Amino acid sequence: MAIRIPIIWLTVIACLLLPIIIHAAETKAKIQENQDQGIILTTSAIPKKIELSRSIIHRIAGPAPIKKINAPKGLHLEVEYQGNNAFIKLGWQSKKGIVYIITQSDEVFSAEIIPKKGVPVRVITLQSKDHAFKKHQVMFAKMSQETACVELIRGAFADTIPDTFNVVPINREIKAVKNLRILLRRQITADGVPLELNEYIVSLAALANTSQIKVDESSFLVPRLTRHPAAISLGKDLSLFAGGKVVLEKGQYLRLFIVERKKTEI
Repeated sequence: MAIRIPIIWLTVIACLLLPIIIHAAETKAKIQENQDQGIILTTSAIPKKIELSRSIIHRIAGPAPIKKINAPKGLHLEVEYQGNNAFIKLGWQSKKGIVYIITQSDEVFSAEIIPKKGVPVRVITLQSKDHAFKKHQVMFAKMSQETACVELIRGAFADTIPDTFNVVPINREIKAVKNLRILLRRQITADGVPLELNEYIVSLAALANTSQIKVDESSFLVPRLTRHPAAISLGKDLSLFAGGKVVLEKGQYLRLFIVERKKTEI
């Protein structure tokens, strides 16, 4: 059975992405400012990378009293526990390492701590999966599926993905379309939301028998890439999103976003 996606939504997605392109620099500056003020750490299976200055006291705030922090010796981590908070300090000779934070409610949070000069004092807030689940449900409750898809693509394009979302780097090549090299860069999901976004990098294959190829969103509606598509959007050179066919030449690449409906809703 043929897969169909309303063409109008391809155009709508492209139009809604234009403001992000215009304000990309401003948005990234705001993101950096927010990161300096605080970090949200969830119970994701992928440790979140967090930069911390050495010999400065940083605070970890939990949803329940913090029972223990397991850290490698190379971090030279000093910890003081005070109820729902833990105050930590890296030693002068600390090297990056993964820490595991365990609360009294037996939730486990993991983070890769990267020592870096000049990082201000930070507050790391632990957020349980149940809290993130409810937050996402509230966030998406009033959105139609089409609007939710656009929001996911907007966030991935501009790297304004909420900290409570799950971002899994994959970087795996998928052979799906002749003459094209398609790399699955990452997968983005949110607990409680029945959608997942796959971001691909598309370029001409090294052994392609052509120097250019014309593609559009429908070129990628193949089983190897998607079986339950909710939306698809194709970008060119990280700055221009295509509303129709695009000529891809050697040395160029495209960003492809496919939002998939999950087989089972949480």
